[in-house]
Amino acid sequence: MNILTELFKDLSTFRRYAPGVETNMDLKELQPSGITARKRIETVISPEVFQAITKESEESPLLEGLRSAMANMTMASQLIFDSINRRKNEINVYKYELEAMKRSYMDNYCNALDTIIQLLMNTKVSDDDTTSPAALWAKSRYFKMLQQCEIKTMADFDMLYPIDTSYLFFFHTVPLQKETLDEAMSVYFAKLTDDNSSLARPMLLLALVKKIVAKALCRFDILEFPATIRNLFDESHATRVGKDEHDAALALADRLYSEASELLSNADTLLTTEQPTDISSYSAYNHPDDKIIMLP
Repeated sequence: MNILTELFKDLSTFRRYAPGVETNMDLKELQPSGITARKRIETVISPEVFQAITKESEESPLLEGLRSAMANMTMASQLIFDSINRRKNEINVYKYELEAMKRSYMDNYCNALDTIIQLLMNTKVSDDDTTSPAALWAKSRYFKMLQQCEIKTMADFDMLYPIDTSYLFFFHTVPLQKETLDEAMSVYFAKLTDDNSSLARPMLLLALVKKIVAKALCRFDILEFPATIRNLFDESHATRVGKDEHDAALALADRLYSEASELLSNADTLLTTEQPTDISSYSAYNHPDDKIIMLP
């Protein structure tokens, strides 16, 4: 079945969710790009949740979000083919126009998917509910992986490193968080005790989030980042300092890795110190075995 005709009864309905769709298009012609869009969305929310949302009522905000995500990702994937067809018809298409359109479609896609995840996260699931989108979401790989992480909510992540309260970006980074913990950082968290946790844990969490964002900068497409991060190295800003987006992103990643290493070094000092030393008191200098006693 054509996934687009399953979600949109006609092109007019499709155009309500994605701007700039030409009236001479056909939903069947967009099927290949629609398949790509569906795959992208299912990677995040799982095929089971996707299918469950398609069965929601017409008034469902989840269904509205899914339609918006599908329409905009479909058009973002379709842009290159449309530009080729225009060139064949001797219609000039400029690179900056294509990039601006793709950014717009991707922003709409990210906002829609962000809304879906937020709704899924904030919906309470009863014990006997096993088929609703929220119940199936609780069984998804991202949700299960999150239970093994130290930063478990978007709000906690956003407090440590601003991400425009983006649920989508947060869940995109869940595998990176798990990877970072498995590589080395879980050892640091295992050393936390009642005595050192209040000082060391905030350092470890900040180091963790900086490492996560650094990994994302090396692996994610620039369009997948929240605006707060993207504005640090987008083309207009990067040009001013003589760097393109890729180099600017890698430079930011290197800086974050460096800051994380410094935080881990400081935290390690706290974690390996058995007893805190009061360097401001005279007891720090004097010891019963000393032959010379320092006096006030």
